[in-house]
Amino acid sequence: MKANLSYLNAKACEESLSRFWSEQLRVKEADGGLLVALPLLYPNGVQVVLTIKEVSQTDAILSDNGEVISALNGYGIDIGSKSVTRELLEERVSAFEIQRFGMELQKGIKLPLDGIDIHLFGEALVSISHLIYRHEVDSARSQHVYYSIRNLLLNNDISFKEKEDANISGKIEKSIRVDFLTGNGSPKLACKTIERRGRMRDYMEQWGYRWTDAKEQHPHLIRAMFYDPENQKWDDETLNIGRSVCEVFEPYFESERISQAFSRYGK
Repeated sequence: MKANLSYLNAKACEESLSRFWSEQLRVKEADGGLLVALPLLYPNGVQVVLTIKEVSQTDAILSDNGEVISALNGYGIDIGSKSVTRELLEERVSAFEIQRFGMELQKGIKLPLDGIDIHLFGEALVSISHLIYRHEVDSARSQHVYYSIRNLLLNNDISFKEKEDANISGKIEKSIRVDFLTGNGSPKLACKTIERRGRMRDYMEQWGYRWTDAKEQHPHLIRAMFYDPENQKWDDETLNIGRSVCEVFEPYFESERISQAFSRYGK
């Protein structure tokens, strides 16, 4: 008589969840602090990545490096001073005891680290990011980098996916959203345009992690990134991050060099 084996039991459930959390959690040292990828996803499928920086022997700062507010802006969500979405944003920031500094969301914590502080901050970021489902659309915003690259792809007769269809998988992150993606079946050329303004260091560290993760999953992937040096704050080290993790890393207005790269890699 066969034993009645069941795969639904407490031990199997615990082992499955522990394995998942362990596989998704990644921590690395970066720029005098820690870069942490949590086993949490934003509504667009992007993994939650945050930084921890020590400010004293007993205090540290958690930051999303502008990821959440930037994503809201990217979806055209109005967070202007008189909008309902702005009020909801401020309510959630206050409820989670988070501070907002421009585009960046931060929270002060005590050292030594307590894992619950990091996890709760990640959950707070996910909660705030769900404001993308508020259909209070902002007025048209400048997307000159995005449309310049899109036009170059079209001018070079390159077929591509965009928006929700432009997703690649990493070894760790299951979904990494880019702006344009070529290749049938296996991804070939992935393009990301940088529209945000201000300091780029933390943003590029996050994308350095994502590009590396994507390359490990797709060794033949060509990673391309385009930026606006006139309206963004770049230093040599930040530029070197882009150059080290991307096969193509150019200012958006270098049309000839970008077209040459598209002809080489995109078709």
